Amino acid sequence: MEAQKPKIALYAQRSFGEKLTAAFDFIKENSKLLMKFTTYLILPLCLLQGLSLNGLMSGAMALGDMTGGSFDSSVAGSSVMMLVTYYSLYAVLYLLGTVMLTSLVYALVRTYNEREERLEGVTLGMLKPLLFRNVRRLFLIAIVGVLLVLLVGGVAGFLVTIIPVMILVSLFVLLVIVVSVPLAIWAPVYLFEDIHIMDALKKAYRLGFATWGGIVLISIVMGFIALILQGVTMIPWYIGTIVKYIFVMTDTGGGATVSVGYNFMLYLLAVVQAFGVYLSMIFSLLGLAYQYGHASEKIDYVMVENDIDNFDKL
Repeated sequence: MEAQKPKIALYAQRSFGEKLTAAFDFIKENSKLLMKFTTYLILPLCLLQGLSLNGLMSGAMALGDMTGGSFDSSVAGSSVMMLVTYYSLYAVLYLLGTVMLTSLVYALVRTYNEREERLEGVTLGMLKPLLFRNVRRLFLIAIVGVLLVLLVGGVAGFLVTIIPVMILVSLFVLLVIVVSVPLAIWAPVYLFEDIHIMDALKKAYRLGFATWGGIVLISIVMGFIALILQGVTMIPWYIGTIVKYIFVMTDTGGGATVSVGYNFMLYLLAVVQAFGVYLSMIFSLLGLAYQYGHASEKIDYVMVENDIDNFDKL
């Protein structure tokens, strides 16, 4: 029997390559469970997202068709309303899906880290309390995050009115981008630790500024991998939609491309595309989780050592 590989510790100092390896190893070791739980929780949302995505594209096609022909205000109004409705539905579903996936992935990582048996025998029923806790905390992060964005936007607008020099405004925007980087580990801090949300925000900045470069690198590399995976699942739906648009615009072979069968195929491709987006997110979520674990161990361990060394001076 093949010996079991060492457990992937969450809290450990790692080089950049080791953090990537830890994320990939977690996916490899728990791929069946990740796919099973993700499918169970996310696929129902993707079924609705497929409808909203195709509806959104249909509304866009209707508006595009009017730009090349006669303009009808009533038809334009209904097309715009359809666009707004489907876009709002898609945005809400995407937010719910992102929250649910983040809750699931971090619940699995925390459970894996805390159990000697790792994720062996874990069921969704066992994860339910932790999932609901994570969902509540993520929505709280979203609310506080929106308030922070409004605050920063208000400050930026105020600066534009009193400082007309664009260079200074650009420097402020650059400062905001730099300061926003530590927020990438805000969710891991708040979900992995039992602390208040503002304490989690403070800790995210403390750990984030100390490991700023690592967060940027992990985000770029994992984001690039996610982008490739999203492209693989998006291309079939995108090509099918473009073909439909071309035939509708030229009115050649339109009966074949807008048939019930073709539209159903586009719907299935839209579902696959939406599900692929969520699956690709797992890489970024795990990368940031192990980035947080690295930062927490590196910074907090140094602080504990300093406290021990200075104990005789107290």
